[in-house]
Amino acid sequence: IRGYVKSLAAKVAGHSKIDVLTNAVIVDFSGFKGNFKTEVLAGESMASRIIEHGVAIMATGANEYRPQEFLYGQNPKVLTQLELGDRLEQSGGADGLDHVVMIQCVGSRNEENPNCSRICCQSAIKNAIHLKKLNPETQVYILYRDIRTYGLLEDYYTEARRLGVRFFRFTPDDVPVVEAAGDAVNVTFTDHILGRKISLDADLVTLSAGVQAADTEELANIMKLNRNAENFF
Repeated sequence: IRGYVKSLAAKVAGHSKIDVLTNAVIVDFSGFKGNFKTEVLAGESMASRIIEHGVAIMATGANEYRPQEFLYGQNPKVLTQLELGDRLEQSGGADGLDHVVMIQCVGSRNEENPNCSRICCQSAIKNAIHLKKLNPETQVYILYRDIRTYGLLEDYYTEARRLGVRFFRFTPDDVPVVEAAGDAVNVTFTDHILGRKISLDADLVTLSAGVQAADTEELANIMKLNRNAENFF
């Protein structure tokens, strides 16, 4: 995927009808539908440029929530899905991982952020499949509230089950407990089928962290655009 993105970025940058401005900041915006004018400061010199255009697409993105729970930032064996993805891209990224536990809905579907971030389940399942293909003996456990693999992504959930990834559901009032345990990380959770607690030592705990809107307050004021309660346009 990274190779494809790199190739696509090169095609965009080299296209005769696409002008890419990096290190750019919007400082003024005016006009009406079909006839806009935007002033941009771009490049190392921050040179001013006026762009006349008929359409503006706001694609400001989001940031991964930095967990405050489950020993994240305190124990090096607790990562986010993005960090696990980076590790798996490295040579030997799955070495020494016999037991991996993934915890869903971290930073999502709670009082602070009631929304589903919509990408956490698919990220977890993608990395779980990657782990099983690198080493089929690795035991992967996904602790979830609801698996939400939209549309054709359901096929990947089926593949993960076929490869032996194990799924255990938890409720908001009975979340998993993560504790340091020597060279491992101990995770305790409830198996609703067995009706009892299960405790296991994991080589790695991966948190499926939700997303938070990028800082767009200044841009929203310049463009005179509304944002919702979570600061997305």
